[in-house]
Amino acid sequence: MTAASLAGSAPVGVPTWPAGLRDDLPLPFALWRVLHHVDGVRTAAEVAALARLSPADVDVALAQAAAWVRRAAQRSQPVTDEVLEAVTACVIAAVGPMGEFVVDDVLDELGEERPTLSTLLSALAGQLGEAQVPVFVRHLRARDLA
Repeated sequence: MTAASLAGSAPVGVPTWPAGLRDDLPLPFALWRVLHHVDGVRTAAEVAALARLSPADVDVALAQAAAWVRRAAQRSQPVTDEVLEAVTACVIAAVGPMGEFVVDDVLDELGEERPTLSTLLSALAGQLGEAQVPVFVRHLRARDLA
């Protein structure tokens, strides 16, 4: 069953895949372990029993999957001014005040009017040192950008 056929079509109390979730979206195994049993027919208790989790854990997994879907959609959209400011702040946190120049240089190199978030983050990560990348990623995660 596809995500499109599962999203929003089930009775109350029956979990469904988050809107926009596709089979090809890479998710952590812990989430697919739950989503594998979500079919738009089984109740949360049935899904929980099959996944050997509590119904509350099923709710958490569905919420986390929805967050992954939102981030995946965001990564494929052109960067907004607000997101660019947040990314710049993350680079500054990783490299110091020169981070603003790093972002400007990467934007110039990309040559696009507004790159996608995925393209921008990949290019920026390539400009950072080995010790700076984990700091950059940690700050992106704190802002729900990675």
